[in-house]
Amino acid sequence: MPYVSAQQPSVSTKTTFVDTGPIRVRRFPPALVAILIIAVIGLLGFSAFAAGWLESPLNKAQEFISRVDLPQWLPLGPQDITPPAISEVNVSNITETNAVITWQTDEPSTSQVMICDPDGGCTWTELSENLVTNHSVSISNLKLNTTYHFTATSTDAKENQAISEGDFTTLAQAAATPPTISGIKVSNITDISATISWMTDKAAISQVEYGTTNAYGSTTTLDQQLTTSHSTALSGLKPSTTYHFKIKSKDASGTEAAFQDQTFTTRSTVSVAAEVGTEVCKRAPDFTTQDLDGKAVSLSEFRGKTVILKFWTDSQTARNEMPVIQTFYENWTGEELILLAINWKQPLAQVQSFVKDKELTFPVLLDQEGEVAAKYKVSPSSNPSTFFIDAQGIIKLRQDVPFKTDMQIESKLESLQSSP
Repeated sequence: MPYVSAQQPSVSTKTTFVDTGPIRVRRFPPALVAILIIAVIGLLGFSAFAAGWLESPLNKAQEFISRVDLPQWLPLGPQDITPPAISEVNVSNITETNAVITWQTDEPSTSQVMICDPDGGCTWTELSENLVTNHSVSISNLKLNTTYHFTATSTDAKENQAISEGDFTTLAQAAATPPTISGIKVSNITDISATISWMTDKAAISQVEYGTTNAYGSTTTLDQQLTTSHSTALSGLKPSTTYHFKIKSKDASGTEAAFQDQTFTTRSTVSVAAEVGTEVCKRAPDFTTQDLDGKAVSLSEFRGKTVILKFWTDSQTARNEMPVIQTFYENWTGEELILLAINWKQPLAQVQSFVKDKELTFPVLLDQEGEVAAKYKVSPSSNPSTFFIDAQGIIKLRQDVPFKTDMQIESKLESLQSSP
């Protein structure tokens, strides 16, 4: 019998192990979780907003942000995009070449103006970066009689710009204004002559038309000197006659001013053969001497004016009387008057010292040789004589005693001038 092994044939087996540990939790993807969270928060926020719970906090946050001056580039809060409001635009002080443009804004802003002429050329004024609400820009170098278009601009701190436009016309060539005549005065009136003087507000030439009626008929030689102080002498007149005259002054541009129909009356005739003497009603002796500056002075050059001729020497009488005469001289407001104080036989230095000490301002003449005093038959050391001489050179009053007050001199002079 065949041998049979008792060993059983091998059988292939597979062992399966079973995980008997804790059960693992399955996780959701992170993106899905984030979406779910945002959705939940959004639903909660929408529900709160719909219910009005967030209105008050949001309003407070918006108010706070609006008060914060945030940079323009920061995209938070409301931004100022409103330009300034321009009003009260005005053009003033318009001349041939200049104008001033003014305006107002409702908030501080810059100032600048563009000017355009009819030919299309435009220029800008210099930018004023001062932030103001009242704006004023001066325009110059304009053309006369030209209409300009202007654009006024203002930019606020947030760079919001506003503009306002308008037009204005410069003046045409200014009309030439004639000189203004003032201070007309007739002086040095004698029986045959007179001097007419006046002032103008700008340099001009001088001429006078004159005659016995307002038709005039005579004209002085034209004085071509351009000046503001004018004086013209009339000669060859008739005694005791009323003359009409018209002043004419023309400036450098040829614009003339005329002041018409002024009058004056010449004095009565005094015979050239009238006796010369030192008594009243005689013609005062003429003389020529020097003043303290060495200038020659003659009595005859004052014909047509009232003259007070005072002889004096440095004495106690003069020291008392000369201040009285000075007071009268300062206060006299009547007709034109010449006061001549003739010092008798004293050195120049002594006279100058006296004048300075007494503060005398009227003309002082020197008679160092005593020649003038001899002509008038006076001795100033004993008689401080005073002569009142009228415009025709006639002695009207003589006084050989000193004056005590300035009123005494004024009274004498007024009586002299009121007499025929």
